[in-house]
Amino acid sequence: MSYEACDLQTDSRYPFDPRANAFELAKMESIRRKQHPLILITSVKSSGVHYFIGPSKSYSHDYPVELEPYITKDDFEAFISEVNDVIVKYWPCFFTFILAFAFSVVTCFLSLYLPRVCIEDVQRFLGYVLERWNETWEQKGIKVEYKRNLLNSELQFYKL
Repeated sequence: MSYEACDLQTDSRYPFDPRANAFELAKMESIRRKQHPLILITSVKSSGVHYFIGPSKSYSHDYPVELEPYITKDDFEAFISEVNDVIVKYWPCFFTFILAFAFSVVTCFLSLYLPRVCIEDVQRFLGYVLERWNETWEQKGIKVEYKRNLLNSELQFYKL
């Protein structure tokens, strides 16, 4: 079957529209959180350079004592190392930032989008890492989420 001939609505391999499925999953997650809210245990602050509404270049390796009943220090260090490695791998180079800011006046600040392409890769691959660790830590009753705001980002650990 060719790519053009594949119809997501009628093909038996794809019984539903993936966009509708994502919407349904988000709706189910919202209902679950209302019934069983997550309890914040602690958060790991960022410790590196920030990009506007994006991740930091690194996160702290300091082991929060609040996590002792849930995960070991070795697990935490492996997790933070993997997160930081993914960020370093996909973080835009310094030259990209220089170009973006140098041409921002000429391009009416549209050049600031240049590093944003790489930042989106960082966020996507960071999501994959968090998803994998959440599957590992699910039986321990812990979940980690990436939260960001305008000038800061952090990794928040929740009790399920």
